[in-house]
Amino acid sequence: MISKFLLSVSFYFILFTNIYSQSGWINQISGVTTNLNSVKFVNSQTGWCVGNSGKILKTTNGGLYWNPQSSGFHYNLRALNFPSIDTGYIAGDSGIFLKTLNGGDNWFRLNSVMSKINFSSVFFLNNNEGYLGGNYSKLFRTTNGGVDWDSIDYEGDFIKSIFFININKGWIINGYYVLGTEQVKKTFDGGLNWIVQYGTNTLNKLFFLDSLVGWTVGLGSGPSIFKTKSGGNIWSPCLLCNVGEVSSVFFTDDNKGWLTSYGSIRSTSNGGSNWINYQNLQNTQMKHDIVFTDSLTGWVVGDSGTILKTTTGGILTDFTNFSSEIPEDFSLSQNYPNPFNPKTIINYQCAIYNDVSLKVFDVLGNEVAELVNEKQNAGSYSVEFDGSGFASGIYFYSLYIDGSLFETKRMVLLK
Repeated sequence: MISKFLLSVSFYFILFTNIYSQSGWINQISGVTTNLNSVKFVNSQTGWCVGNSGKILKTTNGGLYWNPQSSGFHYNLRALNFPSIDTGYIAGDSGIFLKTLNGGDNWFRLNSVMSKINFSSVFFLNNNEGYLGGNYSKLFRTTNGGVDWDSIDYEGDFIKSIFFININKGWIINGYYVLGTEQVKKTFDGGLNWIVQYGTNTLNKLFFLDSLVGWTVGLGSGPSIFKTKSGGNIWSPCLLCNVGEVSSVFFTDDNKGWLTSYGSIRSTSNGGSNWINYQNLQNTQMKHDIVFTDSLTGWVVGDSGTILKTTTGGILTDFTNFSSEIPEDFSLSQNYPNPFNPKTIINYQCAIYNDVSLKVFDVLGNEVAELVNEKQNAGSYSVEFDGSGFASGIYFYSLYIDGSLFETKRMVLLK
């Protein structure tokens, strides 16, 4: 019995370590095969996710174990929100709106809204004040934790995303079936009046850091990522971001953010001007939602019970050997992200056991950093360069094998 247990633990450790080292994202075991649609964490250890067929999962150890909770229903659950560790709300199809007062140990249905509505978004500012939206042109507001709801009028057929800074100021994404368009609208008075700020073919999610800085993502006829620095008065498209349809977006500050799209996760370190795809991500399932508790720790959920976690902001760090295969030749890859601020990752491969050195130079040819200087086995390696103490500009990094220059590449630090 003990030997089987140790063998099992060793197997999963090797499996998780391999996945982690390949992409910076760990596959977590959800225990379900249904699609997971939304995820929320109140701290680095405690979180929930919901999905189709009434699935609710909770973790109290950062996702090492996900325990099922009973919703009492088999309808698809689309969105959840936890304004505190004990009080939470879930919205879904067929008018499902659930509430817990004990961290999900018990969920009960609030029947004060229409049962025909398929709810797609729920947003609570605190335990009592919140908004709920779905199809049938319905948007609701509560000030007593969902016991009573006020219906809010707006021009449109359905709600896809809700984000409020306070009980009066917020944004929605709403759409029109006949026109085939979707819009970002803003209110200053809790929904009594709405201002159209932007429109395109498809928009999926809103995210705001404060009353001025925010993003909306989706899939239009052109760009699929838009940013505002003026509370939505002006939305600027990311013209160089060819990422396809984006399902969710999350930022921890003005610069660091992540998004999910079909089969991929991407990150930015410059506020969304450039997005880096995690090329070695093993899980190719559709990803629906993403959340971070700090700049390093985050989770993604998606189809077929997918739950992924990162504790490195999604990137490889230090000198991680991320491949067990022996390369056929030496190689030096382009750093990513590039341009970067302030950190970037450099990957390289060694074909045989040898002396390896990786150095960084400024435009004048002065050596400013030595990232690697040791004998290394054959394999693939990744090293992080932190440019926090360096000025903006062009830098070069060079790989030396057995004392001889192998290759040099250019990178750009933008602050």
